[in-house]
This record gives sequence, structure tokens and C-alpha cells, in this order.
Amino acid sequence: MVRQFFAILLSFGLIFSYWPAGVNTIHASQYSKAASKNYVESEVIAEIQLDAEIEKIIEGKNLSFLPIENGNGQKLFLLKSLNGRSTKKIIKSLQKNPDILSLQPNFKYKTLARVANDTHRLKQWFLFDTTETSGGVNAFSAWDIENKNQRNVAIAVIDTGVNTKYKDLKNNLTGGSAKGKNFEFPKKKLSDGEGHGTFLAGIIAAQTNNKKGIAGGSFFNHLRVMALRFDFTTSQAVTAINYAKQKNVPIVNASWGSYGDEGLDLALKDAIASFPGIFVTASGNEKYDHDGADPEQKMYPCDFELANIICVGASDKNGNLADYSDYGNISVDVVAPGGTDDDPIFGLSNKKNKYTSAEGSSLSTAFVSAEAGLIISKYPNLSAAQAIEIIKNSVDTQPSLAGKVLSGGKINYKKALDLAGTY
Repeated sequence: MVRQFFAILLSFGLIFSYWPAGVNTIHASQYSKAASKNYVESEVIAEIQLDAEIEKIIEGKNLSFLPIENGNGQKLFLLKSLNGRSTKKIIKSLQKNPDILSLQPNFKYKTLARVANDTHRLKQWFLFDTTETSGGVNAFSAWDIENKNQRNVAIAVIDTGVNTKYKDLKNNLTGGSAKGKNFEFPKKKLSDGEGHGTFLAGIIAAQTNNKKGIAGGSFFNHLRVMALRFDFTTSQAVTAINYAKQKNVPIVNASWGSYGDEGLDLALKDAIASFPGIFVTASGNEKYDHDGADPEQKMYPCDFELANIICVGASDKNGNLADYSDYGNISVDVVAPGGTDDDPIFGLSNKKNKYTSAEGSSLSTAFVSAEAGLIISKYPNLSAAQAIEIIKNSVDTQPSLAGKVLSGGKINYKKALDLAGTY
């Protein structure tokens, strides 16, 4: 259905403190050696007595001074060496002065938001927090509460296959007994002749924070793709769904479908109904209202009335319904980034280690699959029904989506994880 930065809070390794104000001397030996890289060398912050003069205190010591306004009535100054003297030596030279109440390094900090270092991350507007891009899914803030020890979650992508040699993806493909399969060409290795499946797999599980390519859905790479290549027939769709079921995969991504009577596939419906996990599928790209009277504007499997299906429409960079996306106040549950001509989704190409852009509700589906995976990774005891409920109830509501989709909003990874924590 394709229409062709970091929660690394510094571990300072020291006790951040002012030395006791009642003690007018400070010993340089109190420094932790591990702290040496976490403050500005040759700079010191000094608090002095209210009746003291900073000019007299630093006289002859080759130091400049800059007052620090702190609003607390203290006399604070930033002292800088004019000859490159170290912070440790500056403190040692001043610590016996009775007019000085405290001395400390000018510490350095980093921002409290995980931002991946992948080469093309700035092209991935769809991962941005909504404070930066209203159409983003708040992945950066969600990553801030993700941790290394969470469960790895497999997501079955039933599609055109995957390029298993793609450097930015291969480490996050399932292996062993849960390895992906080629149902279309059983005697051949898994591959992707069209690129659709590889693009989806990249949205879900491209390797994040590896200084190359794009970022996937998980900062710590807890999401794994089980690529199941099929020929888009009922028989192979059912076979693939049952394979995912046998391997205890909790999420299926199905970015495909059919309109009208051709989509009333009862064998497919039964297979989805028997799948115990979450079945994520696309709404379509024809601007159709699924809740209208025309049966030819129904899309299946989106419109199967099954509790484990979550149907996804496409949103644009502003979080509104994309101009091509299908919708339905009953049938379509949420929207997620699908891109537009002006602001497409940037992702993996089928060509080895190349990149391309696309748009469509197929891509939106992959974002919801990734969201479901993040929820289950962090809270593995939640049921499929609870995860679906959380996704629907944690959206960014938009007036333009009211009456268009059941939830009235676009998915938000951070809100979903916050809500999941209350269950």
C-alpha cells in the first residue's frame, strides 16, 4: 500500500556539592579523578562573603571574574584562569582565603532526551517529539523511559520479504527457530524483490543509535522483525499467520488488503480471529469512508469486525489525516505517520544499504506495530487486548480527526508507555 536525542544523563562519578560554608578551606584532594571530564577545565565557581570584594580576592592570581545572578542574595562569581591553570590548582590557590564561602568546578551536563546518532535521523520527522514536529510519534521521549533490560519482541511482517543483508537491519531480524520464511519461494532464501517489506521492517526495527542509516522504533533495539514473504494470496496469508502463531509472535503487521466483495475472505478472517496476538493492518489510500453506504469502499482485513485487529490510517507532518488516506469513525482506529508528497517517510531501499522515500497507510501500520512492540517490551504481562486499548486511548487528538477515526487522534509512543504503566 505504498504510493511511490538522548537520555544519556552523565554519570559524573562525583558528589555534586558545595563544600561546607562554615569551613573556609577546601582540599583539592576531595576531587574524584573520574570527574575530570565533566566540568569546564580552568574554571571555578566561587561564593564569597557579602562584604568581600572579588577584585581583592583574585588579585595577582591571573583570574578573570564574571558575576552570576542567582536570585538568592549570594555573591557568586565564575572565575576563569588567564594562563590555563587547572581547576584543581585554582581551587588550591584560593581555598585558604577566609572571604570565600565555597568553591566548586563549573560542571557540565547533557540533555535528558535520547536522540539517536543515526546518520539520517534528522530526515525522520515522524520520530520527533510533538514539541518539535506536531506529526511526530514522540519516540525520543518514549526512548527516555526505555531501558536496556527490557524483553525483545518479535513482530511478524507478512509482506514482500526483506533484504536480509541490509547492514542497518540484519541484526534485528529474528533467527534460529523463529527465523523468517519465504512462503512464496520455499526453496529459496528469504529476500525482497520489491522493497515494500524491507521499508516496513526498517520503520519497525532498523538498528538505532549505530551511527549509520536510520533509527527504528526502539532505542535499545528491542524490536525484532520476523519477515514472512508471501504471494498475497489467501492460502499463503493464512499459512504465514499460523506460522507466527506457532512461534508465539505477539504482533502481526499486515500492510495490505482488498476492497469490496473481493476482500470478504472468510478463511483469512478465521485465521486472524484465531491469532492470539495483535493484528495491525492498513486502512487504504483512496480517500474512502469505510463507514459509508458503498460496500466497494470497505477494505479488508481492516473492516473485519474482530477484537484483535487495529486498523491504521495515514497522517501527515502536522498530525492531520493525509490527503489520500481512507478513514472511518468506526472502522479506522488511529492514524500514524504515512507521509505526503511534500513530506514523505524516509526509509530503507531494497537496494543494498541504500535509502528511499515513500508514503501510504502501509507505512502508518508499521509505526503502530512498533508501538505495540514497545508496550509489550516494557510491560510483558499486558494482554493483546490491553495493548490495543492503550494504543487507542493514548493518542494526540486532533479536531480534524474527530469523526474520521475512532480514537480521534494520532499515535504517541510516550503517552502509550505512560498509560501502560498504570495498568
